[in-house]
Amino acid sequence: MIKKTRNSVFDLSGISIIACDCLQAVVCIFIDLFFISKILKSGSGDGISSQIVSIGLFYAIEYLVLSGSYAFTGYALKKINKSIFVSIGSILLAVVVILVYFLQNNLMTFVPLIAVVYGMGFGLFSAGYNGLATETISSKHQVKFFAVKKIMFQAVYVIFPILLGLFADIDFSIVTYIMFGVTFLLIVFSFLIRPKKKFQQSFDIPKFTKYMWQNRKQNKALWLVYLQNFFRGASYDCFTTLITILVISTFNTNTSLGMFQSIFTACSLLTMFLYLKFYRKKRSVIFIAPVISLVACTVVAILSATNSVTIVLFYGVYATLNVILMSVSDSRRAGVVRFLSLHSHILESNALSEFSLGLGRILGSLLLIFAGLFDGLIGGGTIFLKVALGIVVLLYIMYGLSLIWLEKTLIKQDEEFRKAHLEENIVKIED
Repeated sequence: MIKKTRNSVFDLSGISIIACDCLQAVVCIFIDLFFISKILKSGSGDGISSQIVSIGLFYAIEYLVLSGSYAFTGYALKKINKSIFVSIGSILLAVVVILVYFLQNNLMTFVPLIAVVYGMGFGLFSAGYNGLATETISSKHQVKFFAVKKIMFQAVYVIFPILLGLFADIDFSIVTYIMFGVTFLLIVFSFLIRPKKKFQQSFDIPKFTKYMWQNRKQNKALWLVYLQNFFRGASYDCFTTLITILVISTFNTNTSLGMFQSIFTACSLLTMFLYLKFYRKKRSVIFIAPVISLVACTVVAILSATNSVTIVLFYGVYATLNVILMSVSDSRRAGVVRFLSLHSHILESNALSEFSLGLGRILGSLLLIFAGLFDGLIGGGTIFLKVALGIVVLLYIMYGLSLIWLEKTLIKQDEEFRKAHLEENIVKIED
C-alpha cells in the first residue's frame, strides 16, 4: 500500500509524475520511430533524400514551436496550476495521433501541420511538467527520484518499441488505436499531480538574463546547464532520428526498428542499476568520458564502413550507455536552480533551458535538411547524411565535455561553501 505523505517521494503525486513521463515517452516512441518510419516508406522509390528533407522540416518546425511555447506560457504558469498545461498538452498530443490516423496515406503533404500541433502539445506539456517536477520533488530526493524515473522511462522503451513495431508492420492503424488509449491515460494522470511546495515565482526573462550575466561567476553552474542543453539538443535528438533512418534503410521493417530499440533499452536498465550502485556525489564525472568515447568510436566505424554490423553496433552502444548522460543532465537541470537558491526563478530557468535545447535541436534538424537536399542533388546517395552524422558526433562530444565542466563546477562550489561555513557549523538548505 502506498503511503501518501508529504515526505514520501513516491506518493500519488510522485507516481503520477513518473506515469506522465512514461506515457509521454510512448508518444515520443510513436513519433520518433514509427511516424518517421512511415514518412521514410512513403517515397516514390527514387531514394530517401526527399523524405529526409521532410523529416528535417518536421523537427525544425516542431522545435521552433516547442521552444516558443515557453515564452508564451511562462507568464501564465506562475499563476495557474501547472497540471492544466500538462493536461492541455496531453490533449494536443491526442490530436496529433488523430491527425496521423486520418492522414497516414498522405503524410508528406501535412508534415508542417502535424509538426505545429505536436510542437504546441509537447511544449505545453513540458512547460507545465518541468515546473511540477521541480516543485513536487524535494532536493534530497533528486538523484534517487530521477534515477528511478529514468529506469521506468527505459522500461517503457523496452516494451513499447517492439510492441508497436509488430503492429505497425501488420496494420499501422492498430498503433494509432493503442496511442489513443495512451494519451487518454496521460490526461488522467496529469490531473493527479499536486505540488508539495509552491515557490513564489517570477517570469521576466530579460531581467533574469541580466541578473545572470551580472552574477555570472556565482551562477556559472547554471550557465553550464544551458550550454550542455544546447549540445544535448544538437546531438541526442538528431542521433535518434539518424538511427531510425539508418535502421529502416538497412532492415526495412518496423519490427526490426522496434526490436533493436527494445533489446538495447533492456541493456540500458542494467547500465542504470550499475550507475546507481556506484554513483557518488563527486564521482559522476568518471562515467561520462567512457560513454562519449565509445559512442564516438562506433560512429567512426559507421563512417568507415556503413553496413548492418556497424549500424547495430552503434545503436547498441549508444542506446545502452547514453542513459547515464541523460540521467546526470536531467537531475542537474532540475537541481542547480535550487542549489543556487534561485527558487523564484524556476520558470525563467526552465524557459532558458528550453531555448538552449531548442536552438541545438533546430541546428540538428537543419543538418538533416541540408543532408537530404545535397544528397538529392548528387543523385540520392547518403554521402552528406554521413557528413551530418560526423558533425553530430562532434556535438555529442561537446555535450559530454560540458557535463563534465558542470559536475566539476558544482563540486568546487559545494566545497567552497562547506569551507566558508565550517566554523559556523551551517548546513546548506536548498529547499
